[in-house]
Amino acid sequence: IGEIEVAVDAGLEIIGENSPQEFRDKFPFYPPGVEKHFIGHIQENKIKYVAGKASLIHSCDSLGFAVALNACAKKIDVVQDVLIEVNISREKDKHGFSPSEVFAAASELKTLENLRYKGLMTVLPRLTERELAPYCAEMKELFDGLKAEVFPSFSYLSMGMSEDFETAIRFGSNMVRIGRGIFGERNGKN
Repeated sequence: IGEIEVAVDAGLEIIGENSPQEFRDKFPFYPPGVEKHFIGHIQENKIKYVAGKASLIHSCDSLGFAVALNACAKKIDVVQDVLIEVNISREKDKHGFSPSEVFAAASELKTLENLRYKGLMTVLPRLTERELAPYCAEMKELFDGLKAEVFPSFSYLSMGMSEDFETAIRFGSNMVRIGRGIFGERNGKN
């Protein structure tokens, strides 16, 4: 929390956590006025730690998760802002909708009344800038298509982290996640 306070004093306006338990434990201690996002995978039994508290959940990564999050949001009487996570690199160890299933899932996602879809999020593969370009372009194409055809409320294309945010911005990202660049590497559970 001390490091977060220093970053907020330096002008940081949005913080993001990627562990539901850590989000829950830190929540009462976040500096006032800072916007709180949740950016990591959430197991369905831990949704209650984040729903209604995070102003934006970046990791709506499956229809099952969306249904569970919607039920939790309904129970606590909130409409939860979310980003739909896309596994643009199609890597087996990453979460998210595959690029080919996003449009098909969108019609079902749209029926969940306690979720408000604000855009797309992806974790890019660790590649060179030249190798990343097709993935970034595909994400931008998905974003533009979904915004035009299904979700006019889309405003965020969240892609890019400390090592690749410049490339992501060149391809239309308007939200980047710069944890290591600000706070450094995490040591174990610290």
